[in-house]
Amino acid sequence: MLAVFGEVRPMGRGNLMDGEAVVLIDARGRRYLKTLREGHRMTVRNSVLKADDAIGQPEGSTVGAGEDESFRVFRPSYAELVTLMPRDAEPIFAKDAGIIVMRGDIRPGDTVIEVGVGNGAMTLALLRAVGPAGVLHSYEIREDFAATTRDNVRLYHGDAPNWRLTVGDARNGLEETEADHIVADIPDPARLTDAAAGSLRPGGTFVSYVPTVNQVANVQTALAADPRFSTAETFEVLERSWHVEEQSVRPDLRMVAHTGFISIARRLP
Repeated sequence: MLAVFGEVRPMGRGNLMDGEAVVLIDARGRRYLKTLREGHRMTVRNSVLKADDAIGQPEGSTVGAGEDESFRVFRPSYAELVTLMPRDAEPIFAKDAGIIVMRGDIRPGDTVIEVGVGNGAMTLALLRAVGPAGVLHSYEIREDFAATTRDNVRLYHGDAPNWRLTVGDARNGLEETEADHIVADIPDPARLTDAAAGSLRPGGTFVSYVPTVNQVANVQTALAADPRFSTAETFEVLERSWHVEEQSVRPDLRMVAHTGFISIARRLP
């Protein structure tokens, strides 16, 4: 996809290119999501940075010579992108997306149904996980969330011919059958279990993401009552970074604690 004004080139490899999204990192480790455009400037606080100084350079180069601050420029990682890109809804952050993909056993070539897209953060993770040989079907009840997700997939993933987004209520039924996995990020996933059982293949996984213990209890009760599901488990992921300097190695004073609960169950024959 060629870069033109108003569009972003999907992230690639090699030297940085016109139209790519980049993250600028200052001396204190603060990050700023920007887009490289030939002839344009990027403003961060009091510094005005020339995009042309980064275009054609390798990742990790420095921009901002002669300004108040200089910045290292990289293509954003998934974890950085999720926290920095515009959003209308709270996203599933990297610490939880990793558990969903790994414990949900989502692999290249799989067929995945996603229910509830928010701003598209989990959509991007699932597209990466299934790869071009896999298929992702997403459902979203809100048109504004669907529009944001379409934009973010186009901007930060690129063409996705293996992805379909349907605006509608998945609780009324899913069109797909023999899916490998279903990932639900909605307020009441307990109401989705019947439709999920009808769409999953034997051995497929049903994964729900909810923020409160009451929602977890409802999901687990619904799964326990449905003889088509088994081995239901719930996880909470806590993330703590460390401060590492000479003569000072200790946990950071702040951590990313509760964001949500992840419940995973398997479909029986």
